[in-house]
Amino acid sequence: MSGKRIRRHRLVRALLYASSLILLGAVIGVEADDATSSESGETIGLVLTDWRYALYQTPGVEECSLGLQKGAVEQFKAQDDPLGHFKKFGGTFETRGLNGEDPNFSPMLVTDPLPFSELKTKVGFGFNLDGTSDGRATPTTLAHDKFVSPDGERVDNQLARVVGCIQGWRKTGFMAEFYAKEVETSPINRHLIEITGVHDEQNDPDVEVFIYKGRDRLVRNASGSFIAFMSHRIDERFPQFMLKTHGKIVDGVLITDPIPFARLPLVQIQMTGERDIRDLRLRLKLTPTGADGLLGGYEQLDSWWNNHSKSPGSDPGMYSPAGIYRALYRYGDGYPDPATGKPTAISVAYQVSAVRALIVHPAHQAPGVVVARADQKQ
Repeated sequence: MSGKRIRRHRLVRALLYASSLILLGAVIGVEADDATSSESGETIGLVLTDWRYALYQTPGVEECSLGLQKGAVEQFKAQDDPLGHFKKFGGTFETRGLNGEDPNFSPMLVTDPLPFSELKTKVGFGFNLDGTSDGRATPTTLAHDKFVSPDGERVDNQLARVVGCIQGWRKTGFMAEFYAKEVETSPINRHLIEITGVHDEQNDPDVEVFIYKGRDRLVRNASGSFIAFMSHRIDERFPQFMLKTHGKIVDGVLITDPIPFARLPLVQIQMTGERDIRDLRLRLKLTPTGADGLLGGYEQLDSWWNNHSKSPGSDPGMYSPAGIYRALYRYGDGYPDPATGKPTAISVAYQVSAVRALIVHPAHQAPGVVVARADQKQ
């Protein structure tokens, strides 16, 4: 064999050996990745199917000092010379300010003749957001009265004092049921929750929790129940609605660390907007097919009012925009403005339900999620 052939033969052998090493490395890498994936735990996907104010309610409405709130029509009829006012300014019952102002747009220029029905119960649902037992003022909160949960925990949910006696937001109320249907039917209201690194669904001290906007519809079976384990794609077009935080599972309940500032998409009573919630957190009881529990934090007053003030529900929902606007700032307890001392947010708790879902990530690299950090800026 000539020297040239020997050199060629050695080169081929070397290339084959190198290729085998590369292939072996690839196989080992795949096995290592599989092992890492196994060690990192399982994933639980959820899609929200219902979202309501967490309110303490009794059949006789004993929790409301004057019964249910009076609606805009009743407020209009109770003012001085309503017929003369209507003839002078025209419009509708909404234009009941002294110069025909609409309380949805100028709430402080309209005064309700009928009093606001205050929520007088001490029982409520929510989270201990400020970390105090008595609701005293802190660097980020104003002094307020706490509720006591059915479990005996002192919790914050001041927005319940604003909407708790409004018929429209209570069980079977117009706005509660209308919005519940929008949660089901509108893709804007598709909220996905992904829990990763789960080693034990009953007790796990270290899991990661992601919140995404989804883009697929909810599906019911023949009996009317939502079908679990349907595929739901992440809507990567909206990275501002992608959130991440740390959590734990205790006795089958997911408890998350607070997210400093969360933006959540919203369609409510045919109005499009977003919820802006500070210190958002979740407490969800996990089941084999879904979850139920609370979502809460401090909701920004300006965005809350913007979402509700343009709603057409003040008459069928039985409330006065002027009354709830004043109540918002009367009961607001979160993040006072340094210049004025007035609240910019209010504690809230929502009752949410979910079914399990297979969350589908985009094939390409998705935009980064907003990670909950102590130094995160609004």
